[in-house]
Amino acid sequence: MPSPAGSFFARRRFRPTLWPTLGLAVLVATTVGLGNWQRHRGAEKEALRDQYELAAHQPPFELTPASADVAALRFRPVRTRGEFDGRQQVLIDNKVHAGRPGFDVVTPLKIAGSERYVLVDRGWIASGVHRSELPQVPAPPGEIRVEGRINLPPAHYLELKMDVGQGPVRQNLDIDRIAAASGLPLLPFVIEQSSDADDNLVRDWPPPDFGIERHWGYMLQWYSLAGLGIVLWLALNWRAKESRVESRPTRDGSSSGVSSPAPRRGRRTLSLLALVALAPVIAAYVAYYWLAPSARVNYGELLDPRPVPAIAGTYPDGKPFALAELRGKWVLLVVSGTDCGDACLRALHATRIAQTIQGRERDRVVRAWLQPEAAPPPPAELLAGNPGLIAARAAPGELVRLPIDAGSAAGILLLDPRGNLVLRYGGDPDIQRLAKDLERLLRVSQIG
Repeated sequence: MPSPAGSFFARRRFRPTLWPTLGLAVLVATTVGLGNWQRHRGAEKEALRDQYELAAHQPPFELTPASADVAALRFRPVRTRGEFDGRQQVLIDNKVHAGRPGFDVVTPLKIAGSERYVLVDRGWIASGVHRSELPQVPAPPGEIRVEGRINLPPAHYLELKMDVGQGPVRQNLDIDRIAAASGLPLLPFVIEQSSDADDNLVRDWPPPDFGIERHWGYMLQWYSLAGLGIVLWLALNWRAKESRVESRPTRDGSSSGVSSPAPRRGRRTLSLLALVALAPVIAAYVAYYWLAPSARVNYGELLDPRPVPAIAGTYPDGKPFALAELRGKWVLLVVSGTDCGDACLRALHATRIAQTIQGRERDRVVRAWLQPEAAPPPPAELLAGNPGLIAARAAPGELVRLPIDAGSAAGILLLDPRGNLVLRYGGDPDIQRLAKDLERLLRVSQIG
C-alpha cells in the first residue's frame, strides 16, 4: 500500500513561478531585516539595563569637570561640591507625582574649582493654586555637597509649541536649549539629586522602564510573518501534474480520450488563507498611511493655553464666589446674559448631558453657570433639573474678561483642573461631539 507522502509526490510536482518568488524574496528580506533591527534594539536595551544594575551597586564617584563620558557615567551614583546658580533655575512643567501636577526644579551647579556647570534635578514640587503662581524654591546659598544619580533627559519629546526660553518654566528638560539661554558651559548630563536638603522637594527616582519585552514581541511578529510567507509559497507551488487521458468506450465500440480536470480547490483554499493572513497587515498600512485622521480631532475651538481670569462674584444667597474655587476638577462653564433664554437653556442642557455621558468619570467634572450681577435668582425648577450645577453672578466687567464671543446669548468654556482655558463652544453645541471632547481629555489626563 503506497504511503500518503509517496502518493502526494506522485500526483504533484514543485513548480514555482517568477513573480510570486520575487515577491516572497522582498517580503522575507523586509520582515527579517525588521526583525533583526528589533532584536538589536532589544539587545541594546538589555545592555543598558545591565549597565543600570551594575552602576546602581557601585560606590559614588567624585564628579570633576573632565567627567564627560556620558555612556560610561549614565546611572552612576555621583557626588560633587559647588554653588547653585539660582538665577538660572528652571521649572520643568507637566510633572505628575501621586496624581498631582507640579514641576521638577532644575538648577545649574557650578562645580567647585572649575568654570563648568552641571544641571541638578533637585526634585518635584506641586504647582500653586493659580497657574500664574509659580512655586518658590530658592537654591541653598554657598558651597554645598550634592549626591545623586547621573542620567540623560529624553532625546525625543512632545512639544506643543516652540520653547523660546523666556521665563523659568520649560516644557521639557533640554540641556542644549538651557545652555544656549543661560550662556553656561553645561556638562552633557543631569544629576538627579538624592541627598536631603531641607527644601520640601520630593526626590523619588523610579528605575527606568527599558521596554525590552516590547522589542522581543515585535521581533517575533516580524519573524513569524517571514515564516508564514515561506510556508504559503511552498504550499502554493506544489501543483498537480497534468491529467492523464482516460479511454472510454463509445456505443460503436471505439474509444475516446477524455482528460480529467486538474484539481484547483486546494490552490484556491491556500490563496484564501494567504489573503486572510496578510489582510490585517495590509489594512494596518492602508489605515496608517492613507486613512490617518487629521491632526485636529477636537470639536470645540482650541484656545491658547493660559489661566482663566480670576473671576469673583456672589452665589444666589449672597455668599462670595471665586472661579478659582473650582480648581482641581474639569469645569464646563456656561456664561450667559441676564435673561436665560433658549440659548442659555440649551447650553445648560448640553453640559448636563455631556457630563452624564462620562459615566464613572463624571465626578471629575463640575458644571458652573455665570450671569451678570443684575440677573434674577435662578428659578427653582431650573436648578432642580440641573443637579450639581454651581450658579453664580459676577459684575459685567468681570465677565467680559472671559473669551466668550461678544453678542452671543450664551457660550461654554472648558477649563482644566489647573484653571487653564482649553476649549470654547457656542451656546447650542453638538452634545455628542462635546461629550467626545471631554471623554478624550479625561482619558489622557492624570489630574482632576
